[in-house]
Amino acid sequence: MAKAALFLVIFLFLNLLAFGSGSCPINLLGADGAANSISITFQNIGKLPIRQLEFACVPLQEPVHKEQRISCRETNALFFPGMEYTVSYPYPNGISGRILVSVKSITLSTGYFWKPSKNDRCGELRVDLNRK
Repeated sequence: MAKAALFLVIFLFLNLLAFGSGSCPINLLGADGAANSISITFQNIGKLPIRQLEFACVPLQEPVHKEQRISCRETNALFFPGMEYTVSYPYPNGISGRILVSVKSITLSTGYFWKPSKNDRCGELRVDLNRK
């Protein structure tokens, strides 16, 4: 029983070292809109590689229908710590518009699943094709 308790304490301590204080593992650097897609640039500022990354890409027009939402997800990726990356996603139905981008979820290489909370956000980016 003592070995199990020791193992649990060591496991929790290593989790704290690996995942830090629970803050956002990425830094959103910028977003840009082209005629047929949006590009999101970010940096992995965590200590572990990222395996899956999902952004909430919501059009800023009213009302937003389900078919207008953009699937902004990298399901089988490998984003190493300290590196900058740019990912691109097409506009829904090929129609460009203003988009609000925020981090929805991140899965690290160890399987740890991170979602933003009220106290711990990654920030937001606005993509506006008309503003340069």
